[in-house]
Amino acid sequence: MTVHDNLFQWIRRRKILAVFAATLLVVGACKAAEMLTPAKEIALIIGEPWKDMQARSTAEIADHIPNEIWYRMPKELAYLRFADPKHGFVTPPAKFFTVSFDDDASIRSVRMSPQVEPLPLQEALEIVLDLQNQWRKSGWEVMYPDENPPYENSALLVEKMTRCAPDSTYLEVKGKYQIMLIMACYKDERYPDEQRFLISLSMGKPWH
Repeated sequence: MTVHDNLFQWIRRRKILAVFAATLLVVGACKAAEMLTPAKEIALIIGEPWKDMQARSTAEIADHIPNEIWYRMPKELAYLRFADPKHGFVTPPAKFFTVSFDDDASIRSVRMSPQVEPLPLQEALEIVLDLQNQWRKSGWEVMYPDENPPYENSALLVEKMTRCAPDSTYLEVKGKYQIMLIMACYKDERYPDEQRFLISLSMGKPWH
């Protein structure tokens, strides 16, 4: 191999490394920007026209498409503000967040995980307890207090969660809305030596 060939190989390797480094820099910058950009708001009321939600929200969400798809997701990191004047509440930002609609373009339901990533037990429980406190203050009632009581920061619940036995509770505004809330273990490969938990929240018109 000539000196010219060696030089060419050296330059080629350096170019590949430079492109790889630049890619990592761009990805890192995008991640940092995502973390630094404040979450926007999806503000809605179950049963209202889809256009009303779009007009009220600061997060962008696409139009409904009847007979083709049944839900949409915000186009950026967003939190939910349930805009009912009497029964409203606000969630933390959610990476998983879907809003579904009926054929008449009214909002049918919300499914979300009100967190940006799976969390340690106490951090997940803090979110759940805050949501329950908001619901209690705004007139929501527990549907099955004996079979599915509200979450509480008790030794019994902690023991149940740490052995990965999922727990759930149900709330309602009679004749108008229902909520199902579940907290369960979630295996996160980024934290192989830690227990992490995922919260699932579903809200819609009464189904029971």
